[in-house]
Amino acid sequence: MKNLFTKKQYDNLNEYLQSAKHAAIITHTNPDGDAIGSSVALSYILEKLNINSTVVVSNDFPDFLHWIDGSDKIAVYSKNKHVARNAIKTADVIFCLDFNSLDRIEILEKIVRETTVPRILIDHHIAPSNDFDLKFSYYPISSTSELVYRIGIRLLGTKILPKNIAEALFCGMLTDTGAFTHSSSYPDFFKIIANLLDSGVDKNKITRLIYDNFSECRMKLLGFALSKMVVLHDYRAAYIILSKEDLKNFNFRIGDTEGFVNYPLSIKGIILSLLLVEKDDHIKMSIRSQGNFDVNELARKHFHGGGHLNAAGGKMPCKYEDCAEELEKIIKNYEEKLCNS
Repeated sequence: MKNLFTKKQYDNLNEYLQSAKHAAIITHTNPDGDAIGSSVALSYILEKLNINSTVVVSNDFPDFLHWIDGSDKIAVYSKNKHVARNAIKTADVIFCLDFNSLDRIEILEKIVRETTVPRILIDHHIAPSNDFDLKFSYYPISSTSELVYRIGIRLLGTKILPKNIAEALFCGMLTDTGAFTHSSSYPDFFKIIANLLDSGVDKNKITRLIYDNFSECRMKLLGFALSKMVVLHDYRAAYIILSKEDLKNFNFRIGDTEGFVNYPLSIKGIILSLLLVEKDDHIKMSIRSQGNFDVNELARKHFHGGGHLNAAGGKMPCKYEDCAEELEKIIKNYEEKLCNS
C-alpha cells in the first residue's frame, strides 16, 4: 500500500499523542457520512491508545447515520453548547477532520481559535489553510475515512481493525464515493475495503442502512425536486432549486436532500449538476460533475466554496427569487468548457 505521509509526520503525531489525555475531534458543519464515520472511527482508535476523546459537531447529522456505533456520544453544539464547548476547551490536542479551513466549522471556529493546543488536520480537500500545526492532507484520495484507516493501522500496528472502527470507516468510504462510483479507481482503495470486510463489516447491511432507510416524506420531496429540475441542454447542465417553503411542505429533516444533486447526471449528455437550497440568509449549493469539468474551481471562483474535481459545495448570497437568473449567467460563461468536457 502506497505510503502517503512521511516518517517525520508520524513522529510528530506520536509526540503530540504521548502527552495527550483528552482529544477533541471536530468535523465540518452539516456533517455527512465521511465526516461522522471518520470522526467516530478516530475516537475509537484513540481509545485503543488510552486517550479519551469527544467528537464535536456544530449541528445535527442525518438520521441514516445514527446507526453508527458511538454516534450517540457525539457532542452537538446546537443541542448542548456547554458540553461541546467544554470538550474543546479542555482538550490536549484537537483533531480537525474532513475540512481544510477553520471557517468550515462556522460557529465552532471562534472556540477553536481561542485554544492554544496543537491542531492536527486529517483531510482530503484541496489547498488546506495554515490553521493547523500538523497536516495529514492528501486530496487525490477517496475520503477522510480512508486517511483515518491508513493512520489508524500505523498507530495500532494492524491492518485488521476492530469491527466498530471498520464499520464507521466503511460508511465514510461508501458515502464519499457514491457507493464506489467515483474517486475510487485505484487498487489500494479496494484493498482497504477488503481489509474492512475481513474485520467483520456486513457490506449489504450497511448499504441498506444508508441508502434504503429514508422516510416517505423524503421520497416525496425527491419526486417534487425532480419535477422542478431545469435542464440546459445547450450547456450540458441541469439544476434544482428548493425554497424553504418547499422543504417545510415535505416535513424536511436534516439529510433529506442528500444525494439529490446526483440525479441530473443520469440524463444523457449532462455533465454538470447543481442543487440549490434556500436558507435564512443565503442559498446553499451542492455541485457535481462528470469527466474533467472542475467544480472545485467553479465553486471557489463564484460560490464562496470549494471541494474536489467532481464534487464541491458553496453558497450564493442572493435572494431565492434571483438565484436562478444569477446561476444561469455563470453557467453560460462556461459554455466552451462544458461542451468540450
